[in-house]
Amino acid sequence: MATTTSKNNVRINKSMVMKAAWQVLKSKQAKDLAEALAKAWKAYKLKAKMALGVVKFVFKKTNGEIRQAVGTLANNMYQYDFKGTGYASPASCIRYFDLERKAFRSFTVASLL
Repeated sequence: MATTTSKNNVRINKSMVMKAAWQVLKSKQAKDLAEALAKAWKAYKLKAKMALGVVKFVFKKTNGEIRQAVGTLANNMYQYDFKGTGYASPASCIRYFDLERKAFRSFTVASLL
């Protein structure tokens, strides 16, 4: 798990941030490690905010479209029957519950604007 949540505090797993930054750099979506780390920290801070409540954010979809999303990771904000996928997502992929579409969605660390 990338974050640890308490009542009002979220701890970010720095190992996951480094793994995400390395994947962004390896996929040539950043010119150097500093840029990759900046993108990874931005995404994981957003994930930490989503663990506490509802957050509005913007990312670029794979087809080039800019998408404004309202998402959360707080379990008390949505009703969902977990089916389970059987696999863990890569560190460079952030999953969230989209409150507008009422379904789980994901975006890559590099696509966050």
